[in-house]
Amino acid sequence: MLFEKVLYPFDMRKASLGVKPYILKLKEAGCKEVHMLYVLLPSEWGFVAKEEYDSEDKIEALRGAIDDGYVDGLKRIFEKMKEIAEEFEENGIKTRVVMIPGELDETIGYYSKEYGIKLVALGITDESLSFFRVGKVLDIIKAVDSPVLVVKSPEEDGCQQL
Repeated sequence: MLFEKVLYPFDMRKASLGVKPYILKLKEAGCKEVHMLYVLLPSEWGFVAKEEYDSEDKIEALRGAIDDGYVDGLKRIFEKMKEIAEEFEENGIKTRVVMIPGELDETIGYYSKEYGIKLVALGITDESLSFFRVGKVLDIIKAVDSPVLVVKSPEEDGCQQL
């Protein structure tokens, strides 16, 4: 199937959350598996091992390497991702939730190749397409070999409340 495995880069913003209904609809187009990926940007994590953090225990193990408050925030984001994953699972879509430190485009590109992703579902806003930010969106599109579904949402007021 064309869209069997979907990568859902997730960052807790409204634009990111707005992608969820489209992925649920993709089940009709053969979506069987969703990989929810949160990228820990270098400015956020500093010097943390570049590995896949796919459980609360692995995130908890970051204490000492990064600020406790930041670890608590990552755990809240991970819990929110797991809630969304449950909704996918209830709709018959197998879901994996993971956090990986790195640059956004490089990490999304690496992950999509490593796991045979067939579609990347990316949430953006008008701000994402502004002169100073459009490069990030284009870098992601260039970094992946698979098609990219771009879901444009209205402007947002920062991050969604946890």
